[in-house]
Amino acid sequence: MLQHNTKTNRSDQYIKYLIIGLLLIHLIPVWGFKFIPTQDGINHVYNAYILKEYNNPNYTKYREVYDLNIKPFPNWTSHAFFYLALYILPPLIAEKVFVSLCIVLVPLSFFYFMRSIDKRLWFFGFLGFIYSYNVLLHLGFYNFAISVPLYFYAIGYWWRNRLKMGKKNWLILNLLMVLLYFSHLFSFAWALLSMGFLTITSALLSWDEPKSYKERLMILLRSAVYFSLSLIIFVICGLLNPEDRTATYKPFKELLEYFLSVKSLVYYNDRYRPISWILLGFMGVCFILTIFVMFWHFFKEKNNRRFYRVFLNQRIGFLLLSIILTALYFKIPWAYGPPAWLNDRANLFILPVLAGWFAFSYPKWLKVGIVAIIIVLSLAHLGLTIYDYNLLNKDLKELTAGTGLIDDNSTIGIVTNDFYSAPNHGTIKYLSPLLHDTTYYCFGNGSHYIGNYEPKYVYFPLQYKFGYWKNKYQGITDYILTWQMDEKNLDVVQLVLENTEIEVFNLKRDYDLIFSTEYIKLFKHK
Repeated sequence: MLQHNTKTNRSDQYIKYLIIGLLLIHLIPVWGFKFIPTQDGINHVYNAYILKEYNNPNYTKYREVYDLNIKPFPNWTSHAFFYLALYILPPLIAEKVFVSLCIVLVPLSFFYFMRSIDKRLWFFGFLGFIYSYNVLLHLGFYNFAISVPLYFYAIGYWWRNRLKMGKKNWLILNLLMVLLYFSHLFSFAWALLSMGFLTITSALLSWDEPKSYKERLMILLRSAVYFSLSLIIFVICGLLNPEDRTATYKPFKELLEYFLSVKSLVYYNDRYRPISWILLGFMGVCFILTIFVMFWHFFKEKNNRRFYRVFLNQRIGFLLLSIILTALYFKIPWAYGPPAWLNDRANLFILPVLAGWFAFSYPKWLKVGIVAIIIVLSLAHLGLTIYDYNLLNKDLKELTAGTGLIDDNSTIGIVTNDFYSAPNHGTIKYLSPLLHDTTYYCFGNGSHYIGNYEPKYVYFPLQYKFGYWKNKYQGITDYILTWQMDEKNLDVVQLVLENTEIEVFNLKRDYDLIFSTEYIKLFKHK
């Protein structure tokens, strides 16, 4: 017995070392390069910087352009973090710390989620390393990115305490849900839906733990109390949101192609898709193996068990929940008012939730094989990410070469023919890591980036003085940055803002060229 415990402890130590090693390796893209090439990420850091400097008497531009919008809406977590971090860290380092948290917490939350369902299911937590880098993170949706691990922590905590929920457990669960709400409304609503559905399946279909009808009814009533605070928050949030809600849907064929390619894990280009296909096939094999194991146990012990005792157990709720989430993925709109990429967000949760139903009673050699496959896929996915980060950092280094040349309290905009290509990286699909990087020119000088999109929306802490959906700057744009523009077309240029309004700039007449490289030119108003 002592020898067995020694081997078990040694094995546990090796697993811990493996997990720590993988966590460190997965931080290479963040800390191995200067820039994190996301679409909106640096824009969020910039708006936190504006919050920090809003009352700075030396930076008057921000008070001319923005009003504060300090209300208890979702989307606060990253802004609050950056606001505090910028007092002690440079913007790029503050961003790296936050993104590191997003990346590290995903696999850790997966392990917690799987162990909460059943300790023997822990090895599927390695899936979190593949999911730590996803398209939503690279779109720069930092609040949503941090909400993903919070979702799995909340579901895991609720599941392991659902039958013995004391006051302390209730308090911790609701603190998790409040933090989830302030991170992102989608994940908050998804968690409410998941826990509500699993409560019903746990109460009605848990034949592996027989209960009387009275006990099952009490489970439902207690759960209604547990979720009451979160439900109230959700209803109030919906009532206080003043924006129009127009639904925009994607074609079923496009959604199906996205689903079959697990494109929530695909960004920059299609080189990631073979990994996603293999992952989907791997999850399909695990699905079939789970059914096989269940039938095996049923026929092996058919004299001692009934059919429903094998199949209608507590964990079947995760299979049914994954089916519900899949149906919702195809049913919900791509955008509902300003919030968009809803299908992409939903897609991210389906396979990890399904893994909560998978069988754990595999032989050791098969478990080792499953872990090995997941690790190989995650390292291949990470390798492609490092490759793209390397190329995009070369492009971003040139794009930001003129930072430091901007006067305090200035305004700057960028003009380009194409945000979806770069000299070193080539064509970029699915997102544009160059879209808002002009904000790098505004740190440390109180300058206004005229393409700042956040203050158009009610669920961000800044609002344009001109009102929602109006981000057209009314004054002179002091600096114009051009990117990959033909010199023959630089006399008069057009800048299309996100509200489709067009700004026209006569560079030849009104601006002087003050800095240039092969692909950028920085003009200053005369």
